[in-house]
Amino acid sequence: MRIVLASKSPRRQELLKKIVDNFDIKAAVKPEVIPKHCFTINVPKHIAKQKALEVFENNKDAIVIGADTVVIAKKQILGKPKDVEDAKRMMLMLSNYTHKVVTGVYIISKNKAVSFKSVTKVTFRKISDEELKEYLKLDTIYDKAGAYAIQAEAGPFVTNYKGEYDNVVGLPTIKLKKYLDKFLSYYLISMILY
Repeated sequence: MRIVLASKSPRRQELLKKIVDNFDIKAAVKPEVIPKHCFTINVPKHIAKQKALEVFENNKDAIVIGADTVVIAKKQILGKPKDVEDAKRMMLMLSNYTHKVVTGVYIISKNKAVSFKSVTKVTFRKISDEELKEYLKLDTIYDKAGAYAIQAEAGPFVTNYKGEYDNVVGLPTIKLKKYLDKFLSYYLISMILY
């Protein structure tokens, strides 16, 4: 069965390659809408569902995977920074602090749908003023939630993490593989029975 990733993120595409040999990429384009009264930790699940449903509309013969990753610190969602001041604010919040990285995933096919979230706790050491000044000069930090990538420029700031590493990069591959295996088994059984 065809698998479609509803994301244009290069990081997410690379991660999915670890567990799926072949898949198509069809990015969602509609603006993300966060439901009112939604708990902060559940926001990524809602956005992942929106992305998956949008792409599924034109790919009903496939299993579609939607995902969204956010950084949560001090009960706030840290999205992609708007500018250098926003990135500075985020990094000061994360400095010498343990925050959560939450990825919501929604998988849908014509017969089945499931959603889950994965949470990883990440601890940063104290970031010096000089380090922060140099860090904010990097162009690569502005397209990432929380203004950082654990696998790249922010790696030296991380002292510890609890949970799945790939989740922090953008897709919890271990957990996703378990769900996808169940999905594909269900699909094969339904093909035999019907």
